[in-house]
Amino acid sequence: MEGRVLVHGQDEQTGRNYLMLEGTDAKIHFIQYTPEIEEARSRGELRVNSFVRLRKRAGATRLDVSDLGDAERLLKNTNHLSETARGLLKRGIMPTEEGWGGWLGKYQGALCGRTPEIEEKETNSVRRKSGTGIVSRAVDSAWSGASRLYCGRWSFFWPARARSVSEFT
Repeated sequence: MEGRVLVHGQDEQTGRNYLMLEGTDAKIHFIQYTPEIEEARSRGELRVNSFVRLRKRAGATRLDVSDLGDAERLLKNTNHLSETARGLLKRGIMPTEEGWGGWLGKYQGALCGRTPEIEEKETNSVRRKSGTGIVSRAVDSAWSGASRLYCGRWSFFWPARARSVSEFT
């Protein structure tokens, strides 16, 4: 889970601390503090408007807390945006602007701004490998087995379980 820290607070009934996170999944998450979040807060991290990543690795007992700094500045971090967009594309998810306003809308717009460059590089790479510049089909394990059809500047995805494009027509 990742997103922008909105607020920190304390539950009046239980006395437990929490933070609210504007997730990149377009949801507001209410997260009760864990010992790892407490540690990060004591180091001055997880400030309001910070972009954070919270992960619990498979089989791990500790929460991995990463503070990537000011969420507004992150919108201009081309390395982070390209890495995130590339990761989404590898999972078969095309970043889109879904009409959100505020910071989330800016974040989605910034991701979408990086996608054409990544798509162009991938298309050129496939064209060089296939020797054709008009239509080529690529199946690459780096794309989680998803197939992609390139037609000029357009690209179409279909999942690895699909046997042909006709299943979607």
